[in-house]
Amino acid sequence: MKPLIGIWLASLFLNAGAAQATQISVDSFSVYFREVQEVTKEHATLWNRDIYGPILMVDPETREVYANMADEGGVLYLSEGIYRGMLPKEITISNTDAHWSGTHWAMIKLPLPPLKQDRIDLITHELFHVAQPSLGFELQREDNIHLDDKEGRIYLRLEMAALKEALLARRLAQAEEHLRNALIFRRYRQLLFRGSEISENSLELLEGLATYTGQMMSGRDKWELRNYLITRIVAFENFPSYVRAFAYETVPVYGFFLYQKDNHWNKEIDMESDLTTFFADAFGMDMRIILQRYVKQVADEYNGRAIVDEEQKRDISNNARLDLYREKFLEDPHLEIRLGEISISFDFLNVVPLDEDEGMVYFTLQISDQWGILTVDGGGALLRSDWRWVIVAEPLEIEGDRVIGEGWNIVLNEGFFIEKTITGDYMLSRKK
Repeated sequence: MKPLIGIWLASLFLNAGAAQATQISVDSFSVYFREVQEVTKEHATLWNRDIYGPILMVDPETREVYANMADEGGVLYLSEGIYRGMLPKEITISNTDAHWSGTHWAMIKLPLPPLKQDRIDLITHELFHVAQPSLGFELQREDNIHLDDKEGRIYLRLEMAALKEALLARRLAQAEEHLRNALIFRRYRQLLFRGSEISENSLELLEGLATYTGQMMSGRDKWELRNYLITRIVAFENFPSYVRAFAYETVPVYGFFLYQKDNHWNKEIDMESDLTTFFADAFGMDMRIILQRYVKQVADEYNGRAIVDEEQKRDISNNARLDLYREKFLEDPHLEIRLGEISISFDFLNVVPLDEDEGMVYFTLQISDQWGILTVDGGGALLRSDWRWVIVAEPLEIEGDRVIGEGWNIVLNEGFFIEKTITGDYMLSRKK
């Protein structure tokens, strides 16, 4: 199974303000596309190529699409210089790279951020994802559930605290000392959790480089970008989940300082690169010996004791919450759905991992499959670790092709139905 994955990025653009109306004139779309085309051409040296490509902007209310070029399948029609049409209901809408009608698109969910810098940042981030395979990055989804563990969160928060101090430092030498300390916390965290260096690296290559690319093309000058990165780190600390969010914040900060040493550092990176080792070499950190006593001593420089106290309190309440989710999705009556070739989108800031063999709970989720469309908005769904099953609480109402539960609903395709099993649970089945 190779799912089409979409991720909501809107919350990462911290200066977006109130959402603008989705009614945008055709002339405005032309302006937006032209802005991006000019920027990617100007920054073609960033990756030794112009990453401008197919862009598909989608109104989530009407499913109407506005594109900068024709699709290979010939579904879209040209009107006033913009390619327009309707996105089929089985295609989930989010900020992502998506294959549809024979074309690999940078899909953008309307409305756009009102600030030009944020618009360019968002669109070029997704254009980089479209270009990633041709740049040699064939990456797989990796979960980082250790970043919901108490120790994982502590040492990630310490890394982020050191990165913030690096950005606040008045001299480069001071900044690099904070960067080395950030890498000490990172390396110690990865020593605590076996295999985490691989899973973290994979997500940083996938999303960290895309975020760095969008920010470098955004048009922010050095000091605007510095302040923007600081603002993001402050916001990051209050995110409900770090498991998929961290890579959007770490790589851009290290990249900000690497750019000052070598404008072309990113061209040395490929899918085999170990970013932690690369950063350590660049900033002169000795990774051979990391002693716990020394790590805790360095942590005191970044309010480490307060972070530990906060995470200990969170751990107690979080364990109780995880038990409630296990009861809801694994013990109480529930609906189990077998997944095939899915299209999926979710809010990566709103996920809760259970144990590694149990999966993750998603509170904002949409899955499209041969059986229909599942939409989760608040009620939660447990997506198994292998992405072959999704579980929601028991149905409250089944009427025709519509199935409704607490905080979720399904629109079934013809030939599929919900049946109650002898165990009292429910299954989504196909008529024979």
